Amino acid sequence: MPIPRWPTRQARSLAPRSRHRIHSDDINNYLKEVFSADVTAKAFRTWHPTVLAAVGLAVSTTARTPTQRRQAVARAMREVSGYLGNTPAVAKSSYVDPRIVDRYLAGDAIVDSLPTLGKDTATGHMATEGPVEKAVIAILDG
Repeated sequence: MPIPRWPTRQARSLAPRSRHRIHSDDINNYLKEVFSADVTAKAFRTWHPTVLAAVGLAVSTTARTPTQRRQAVARAMREVSGYLGNTPAVAKSSYVDPRIVDRYLAGDAIVDSLPTLGKDTATGHMATEGPVEKAVIAILDG
């Protein structure tokens, strides 16, 4: 089923040169209708930063003490914030699902999926697509 096209932030109505504002509730209602699930625009905004943070934390397996783990979280947030063009604090508070950090601090990470990073990924697609995303979903659902 093709996903219907959603207009830009300023939507055109049927009348020529007539526009009206689209609010976040409009977008969220549209997403719920299209996906038949409780999906919001925030899920799309936060998904990739969450996956990037999970990968950044997974490569920090040598962090054993609580201090080392907190340092690994800070490093991962710096990496994600560089991708986003925000500060680490904004990345952590607004873009990365806090369950990823909580699970990492509890000793759970997507380490087993790291060898699949970029495997069978088509040109132009993120290396984190596929098995790595599934591992992140498993941790979030865990």
